[in-house]
Amino acid sequence: MSMYISTNLYNPGRLQEVFQLMDEIGDPSVGIELFPQWQSEVFCNELAKHMEDLMQYPISLHGPYYCTEHSKPEGTEEYARSMQYFYQTLQLSRRLKSKYIVYHHNNCLVEPERRDEMISVSTENLRKLRREAKHFNAQIVIENAGVLSRGNMLFDEEQFIQMALNMPANILLDVGHAHANGWNIGKVIAKLAHKIIAYHVHNNDGCEDNHNRIHEGTLDFAHFLACYQKHTPQADIVIEYGPQYAHDRNGIMQDVTYINKVLNCKQTA
Repeated sequence: MSMYISTNLYNPGRLQEVFQLMDEIGDPSVGIELFPQWQSEVFCNELAKHMEDLMQYPISLHGPYYCTEHSKPEGTEEYARSMQYFYQTLQLSRRLKSKYIVYHHNNCLVEPERRDEMISVSTENLRKLRREAKHFNAQIVIENAGVLSRGNMLFDEEQFIQMALNMPANILLDVGHAHANGWNIGKVIAKLAHKIIAYHVHNNDGCEDNHNRIHEGTLDFAHFLACYQKHTPQADIVIEYGPQYAHDRNGIMQDVTYINKVLNCKQTA
């Protein structure tokens, strides 16, 4: 198991703050999950400035999210931009030796009458990207994206399980999204244990995608860790908090310590 801290914490011009956090955590085994924002010139400049710093850490990559929509078909402006952004992410993955890249089937609103079409298009686009990823020695993993409150949940619990079982790609389970959508997280983990290689962890009120700290919400995080330890003890854990916690370094360090303590205790019990 490896742990990563997501740069989802920081606005584009504040990327350097992740290195201050990493210094305070002081654990060389903790890595960074970089959340690329190719639509931002400020981010691109910051990325270039701190490339050598990033090379000092274990890295995973979130796929492009902003201005990106993989459920749009070839020939559309959205398709061209999404593919270009993902190609840039593949290049970055090779340079930083990223462990994996996260893929969202969709980010936009799901219109029920277009759902099947969206799945078909995004699945085909994923197939193209996985084929391209081989040239970069990159692994793409599928995340359960979208929440009911935003109207952008493409797969419900059973549909996600079946999609994951039928896909060759591995899975990153976002427990915050699953909780906001009312999923039985223990059941999903048990069903997909052989496919899950990582988790995004954060908490919420059971409805909105708040990206709160792990104990600030209605998700029973201790129960999640028990399920994790039982079924997927080798999977990575990515702390994916929102920008509201950018200044709370002490809180983030406490959560890293808590997770490590609970898991290490169970491993030695």
